[in-house]
Amino acid sequence: MRLATGAFALLVGLTGVSTAGAQDAAQPAGQAPAKNYKDRAEYDLFNKVVQTTDPKGRLEALNTWQDKYPQSDYAPERLAYYLDTLSRLAPGDPAQRQALLTKCQEALKADPKNANALFLVTLWGPQVGGNNPSPDLVSQVESAGHAFIGGADDFFAASKKPQGITDADFQKAKVFRTAMAHNALAWAAVSKKDAATAETEYKASLTTNPDQPGVSAGFARFLYDQKKMPEALFQYARAAQYSGPGALQPAAQKQLMDFFNDAYKKYHGNPEGADKILAQAKTAALPPDGYTIGSAAKAAQAEAEAINKRMDSDPAFKLWYTVKTNLVGEKGDSFFTESVKDVELPGGAEGVKNFSGTIISVDPADKPTKIVLGVDDPAKGDATLEFSQPLPASALDKVKVGEKLEFDGTVDSFTKDPYMLTFKDPTVPGVQTTAPPKKPARRPRR
Repeated sequence: MRLATGAFALLVGLTGVSTAGAQDAAQPAGQAPAKNYKDRAEYDLFNKVVQTTDPKGRLEALNTWQDKYPQSDYAPERLAYYLDTLSRLAPGDPAQRQALLTKCQEALKADPKNANALFLVTLWGPQVGGNNPSPDLVSQVESAGHAFIGGADDFFAASKKPQGITDADFQKAKVFRTAMAHNALAWAAVSKKDAATAETEYKASLTTNPDQPGVSAGFARFLYDQKKMPEALFQYARAAQYSGPGALQPAAQKQLMDFFNDAYKKYHGNPEGADKILAQAKTAALPPDGYTIGSAAKAAQAEAEAINKRMDSDPAFKLWYTVKTNLVGEKGDSFFTESVKDVELPGGAEGVKNFSGTIISVDPADKPTKIVLGVDDPAKGDATLEFSQPLPASALDKVKVGEKLEFDGTVDSFTKDPYMLTFKDPTVPGVQTTAPPKKPARRPRR
């Protein structure tokens, strides 16, 4: 985990420890101090720790002090310096993170409400544990996360603001640390395969601090694994284009945006509407109420179920749909030539005497010679009835746009896209036609 500069400032800005202890102990005023150094050498080591600004040098001094004086009146101050020093080293040196967690546990044994130790466990515990943490570490992170969140108002009470920290920065630190504690609880829940709690904590983290593109990216992966695609796509969009404090590197943003575009198109069926999701995610860390994305796969499944249900209840449609499926397939042309061309359909096949469709157009309106019907979809033409002679005036009462019409006839031609099956001089029950005598038509194969 690479902390942004601002985040690192919030991390270490409240961990400093006072140097007054060394000075007061060296020059007591009025009465003997409550604490004493073992000897001058321990005092010199304490002074060296206080005066060393380089974290690596200070850690060496702390380790020397710990080794030579394991029992010390100043053990609490030494532990505070350990937390401060290791927290400065941890971002750039993964080897120091476990050492930091160990020192945090020491501090929490002495004071279970040590706010700094609680926060550092929630921050670095997930980094140390990764994807396969020990149960003990998960438990430590959970306990620290709940304790920090529960005590945040007290930890950040106005009376506890350190000198040199502005009110605004103190509140920023509260927001940053509380959000990270929620994020740590999400990590713990994922480790325990508790998806519901993980989702709740991710949302709490982003609600507390919306400016967390790294958390949005992690939440996106979690939601993607949970097959919650609309929510996952929103988080990918958020992480890919967030440009405020802590924004991801351009290369990472591009990778996330490419994934979003590809995944959106696959899920939705086309790129339409992606711009709206991107616009929403650019200004908010969580989607608005009622947010959703239509799924092409779910739509196709629903359509297939509706077609199957219709075929079960309508033998004529089943025969029509079966012919259409074969004609639009890879071998459609050969199927037409061998099985459909000059064949009378339905012609009694499967016990079906007539097809039925909704009239979409009549041409010309007064003396029709061509009628376009929608058999599959009443709003989309897929059958054309062509007549050698205009239909008589008596037929106009039945041949009207929007009316249902039954027919049976010999197939003359077809097109794949848009799909259209054309019948020459068909028979229309209830309509007297003036078509020439029909040539014997082939019957459909049964």
